[in-house]
Amino acid sequence: MSPVTQVSQPEVEQALQALVADLRAKGDDNILGIALYGGAVKGRFTPGISDINVLVVVREAGLGSLEALAPVLTAARRGHLVTAFVATADDLRQSAHLFPIKIKDMQAAHRVLFGKVGLDAIQVEPDALRLRALQELRNAEFRLRQRAVERGADTEVLWGGLLRSLPKMAVTLETVLRLRGEAVPGDRPGLIRAAARALGLEALAKFASIHRHERRPDDPAARALVGEYLQVLAALSARIEQEFRR
Repeated sequence: MSPVTQVSQPEVEQALQALVADLRAKGDDNILGIALYGGAVKGRFTPGISDINVLVVVREAGLGSLEALAPVLTAARRGHLVTAFVATADDLRQSAHLFPIKIKDMQAAHRVLFGKVGLDAIQVEPDALRLRALQELRNAEFRLRQRAVERGADTEVLWGGLLRSLPKMAVTLETVLRLRGEAVPGDRPGLIRAAARALGLEALAKFASIHRHERRPDDPAARALVGEYLQVLAALSARIEQEFRR
């Protein structure tokens, strides 16, 4: 299923149309399909801040083929924050085991812009999703710890790490809710609150209202939130691991 994108800005839609036309012109018959996915489809898109995630399915991905697409995708990145995921059909099938959350996220929210991308035919195993969800949460925790010890525990650096971590955590929480058979809200604040209720982690709900385009709190408040976020990540990991062992 390919849900209709939430992006409605004319400039973005025009950029997507131009991107598809340019990729088809440069890639010719090597381009099998192009799809929009991620926050722009889910309604979590802030123009000028959020990336525009595009899946480009190609017949083959050798260096020569990538070089043909590079000028188009480089210009799209610089002009409209387009982030391209270039893959063959075989890559996508293998990624169901290697990157199950990414593939499941694409399946749940994408819009085909051209051709066929083949996402609906890929099977993602629940056990692979559970294991990857646990890995993502632990990685987020370890990365934030590393920032603290390598950058002198600078408040600005720590806050930046929290802001970068939240969107990835939200995608992981979507997976957790789906595995539990829970409804998945389209907006990130609603998603985080729903996960907090479902998992019985009230402290998680506090992070539903934090956005990177807003002014950060003063140093003491920001540091306190980063400390709480580390605790939340640890609690989430423990909860997912507990459920994984059932």
